[in-house]
Amino acid sequence: MSDKDESIKAEILEQAQKLFRHYGLAKTTMEDIAKAAGKGKSTLYYYYKSKDEIFDEVVTKEMNEVFRILQEEVGKVQTAEEKLFTFSLTKFKILKERANLFKVIRGDIEANMQRLLELNRRFEAREISLVRGVLRYGLESGEFAQYAAEDIDTLAFAMVCSFRGIEVGLLVEDKFADFEGRMEVLHNITMRGLKA
Repeated sequence: MSDKDESIKAEILEQAQKLFRHYGLAKTTMEDIAKAAGKGKSTLYYYYKSKDEIFDEVVTKEMNEVFRILQEEVGKVQTAEEKLFTFSLTKFKILKERANLFKVIRGDIEANMQRLLELNRRFEAREISLVRGVLRYGLESGEFAQYAAEDIDTLAFAMVCSFRGIEVGLLVEDKFADFEGRMEVLHNITMRGLKA
């Protein structure tokens, strides 16, 4: 694909992202996206088969950005304990920033649950890999108790699933203010288990 094509796709995605954030998937049309991007509908259909395909790419782009931020922040700190806390805190901050988006697209999420779960699985696998790396680093540095390799895989999976459950609960219950002060308590409990 040429640079021009990439530029056009980037503009389409940027404008679609703004519309999805403001109106949600169901209320945004291909015509809306074309108009916002300053393109004809035929141009949109040249690059994308459907609005759903554009939505999937927008969600994937956002997930990639979140993962990039997570990796960057985790990479800034030295110890495994700091890395896990930074991972949790960064995810919380990003989720809090994007909570309004969830409110806008809540119905879209329920209507498109299977598609979004598939997109999320790809992202979740990357998060598990990141947490697994931190846990291995903690074992190698002697910060954490000795676990077998299969325990690390299971622990990384359980931790990411736990984070996801907390995220969903925070979004559904809108309890960000209540939770922020308790992040350190949960982290301390996790560290006691890892260091035991």
